[in-house]
Amino acid sequence: MRDRSSFRSGGGGWRNSAAFGLFLFLALLFFLLDHQGILTPVRSAISSQIMPVMGQIQQVNQQITALFSGPLDLQRIAEERDALAKENSDLKAQIIRIPKLELENRRLREQLRIEQSYPWRLIGSEIGVQSLADGRRIAIVGVGSEDGVQVGMAVISRQQSSPPALIAVVDEVGPRNANLLLVSDYSSSVSVQVFRGDTVVRGIVRGTLPRDGLLRMFEIERDGEVAVGDTVVTAGLTRLFGPSLPNSAIPSDIPVGIVKEVRLDGRNKVADIQPFIDPEMVNYVWIIQSDVK
Repeated sequence: MRDRSSFRSGGGGWRNSAAFGLFLFLALLFFLLDHQGILTPVRSAISSQIMPVMGQIQQVNQQITALFSGPLDLQRIAEERDALAKENSDLKAQIIRIPKLELENRRLREQLRIEQSYPWRLIGSEIGVQSLADGRRIAIVGVGSEDGVQVGMAVISRQQSSPPALIAVVDEVGPRNANLLLVSDYSSSVSVQVFRGDTVVRGIVRGTLPRDGLLRMFEIERDGEVAVGDTVVTAGLTRLFGPSLPNSAIPSDIPVGIVKEVRLDGRNKVADIQPFIDPEMVNYVWIIQSDVK
């Protein structure tokens, strides 16, 4: 009797050999057809079907890459944002500082011009506070004894085309600040003089109460001639009129104002003086530290 298992085994080997042979035949056939260009249209069709799929796969791959790199990008963006914010803040600070620096430069140039024209050494300062209550005219500046300021020093200012004119006298001094007694204060008293040809007419300028924007020149010498339009300057002799007054440090020839009116008050002459500068409208001053360079 024939062995069936042996038959089945032999049949399977034959089929495997036939399949292998067919595969080799087809591979050789495709190679020859492709070499001769016959399969080119087929390859193009296959490529047209495969390329969209490959594009989608590439897009998905990019999305996956972006998903994992996202936190790093957000961190970089945050850092760039913070850097831009800081740069913007610095630029704003510079914009704010530029006008202040320009103002300080103008004041320094103005101080240099004054020192070149007059025999004065100056200390500049902004006026921090003004007290105009109860008839008093007092201002506070941010310089004091540590800067070389002393009681009795003259305080000047300048506006537009006016000369550098007296507006106050240092009244009290602390280490880092000082009180100024404005010439418009009713207790202010400064010796002044008027030049008329070869003669010099002296007197005392005081503030007025009530305030009318003018100064008064009293104690004009009996024979002195003072006329409207005359220029009034300091005489540097205040200590002679009042030894207790601390104004002896005021140098002479500081412009004060222009004579606006002259009249008789009893047997004495009185002159109204229009100051070159309204001391109550000043926000920056120079203290004359010395009139000898």
